[in-house]
Amino acid sequence: MLRPCTCQRKKKRCYCFRPHRNENWLFSRYSTGWKCGLHADWTELTGCVDQELDKNEGETAKRRYFYITLLREPIARYLSEFRHVQRGATWKNARHWCLGRHATTDELPPCYTGR
Repeated sequence: MLRPCTCQRKKKRCYCFRPHRNENWLFSRYSTGWKCGLHADWTELTGCVDQELDKNEGETAKRRYFYITLLREPIARYLSEFRHVQRGATWKNARHWCLGRHATTDELPPCYTGR
């Protein structure tokens, strides 16, 4: 029997456990928070998810994963990011990972100089 997620209204938090066990079946910002970094990409997720779920559940487990991404309408997505930056957001502290470690400046050179 499927055990549906229980979500808290207006909190953007959901608990999604397997039937008869307190193991998460959904790893997302709504169920676990930003455990692998803000808007984590494939390399961040594949190097992070197992460790984070092991920490949450208190044991090591062998898991299978199905990665899903949702694509938004491009103009709405651009305007949303533009307004986000207008409000003062920056990507200065964004993590860039390569093979499980921070990317070097040779691997990912800055695209601008100055502030």
